[in-house]
Amino acid sequence: MSCQSEPRSQGQICSEENQEITAKYGIRQYLTAKLRVDTLVELQLLILTLSIGIQDAIAFPDFHCFASNQTGNTVVLALGAAGIGGDQFSLANVGISLSAFVTGSFITGQIANSIGPFRRDWLLFAHMAQTLLAFGAAAIQCVKGEEGVGSGPWAMGSIALLAFSSGAQVASMRPMKIQEITTAMATAAWVDFVIDPNLLAACNRSRDRRGLFLLTLIGGSFVGAYMYKYVGPGETLLFSAAVKLLVTFTFLINRGSRQ
Repeated sequence: MSCQSEPRSQGQICSEENQEITAKYGIRQYLTAKLRVDTLVELQLLILTLSIGIQDAIAFPDFHCFASNQTGNTVVLALGAAGIGGDQFSLANVGISLSAFVTGSFITGQIANSIGPFRRDWLLFAHMAQTLLAFGAAAIQCVKGEEGVGSGPWAMGSIALLAFSSGAQVASMRPMKIQEITTAMATAAWVDFVIDPNLLAACNRSRDRRGLFLLTLIGGSFVGAYMYKYVGPGETLLFSAAVKLLVTFTFLINRGSRQ
């Protein structure tokens, strides 16, 4: 003999609907929350710096230009335009890298200005997109091999993906206002580090941030150089992209702002 369930009361139905609404808006509130700039954000910036160091270490030997160091690319572009340097660098790749970097920065920065640069859903989307671009460049290097090196179409595609991703990375994290950790450019960090009036002070947060940034960038460059030599460029880029993917997932655990 089957038992029929008792009809639910109007109160039970309303209670279930309220729970569904609460869960729905709870998730929305979580995803649209503005992230708090804290120690975790500093750690994320340093890990992204490691990824950039690895990436640029393979970019120059394979593409004869940089993917993120646009100071170097700007100087090299001028040298190439003047007919100086010969085959020491690829003028076409330099132009592509610089253009893609600026484009990535522009698009990412302007979108962030419109929807809010601190929102969790925006940072998840932006960094997942950057990570996919890095994996795309790694796939080209792994599959195409020698065709993905130099200044051929595959190499140009690879450097464009890396440079766009790098520009987007810098632009997406710049609003965090942690000026000591840019994730890419080291020139200003070196100068600011050595001219700091409190360089030898026991407690100096800005000095510590710059020092960690420089050490991480140097460390990433050495990791990239030795991986390039002993493992290969494709595998090195895969590792760099995996590091970016790790940071992307960590945005899920950032705390929301108190404001």
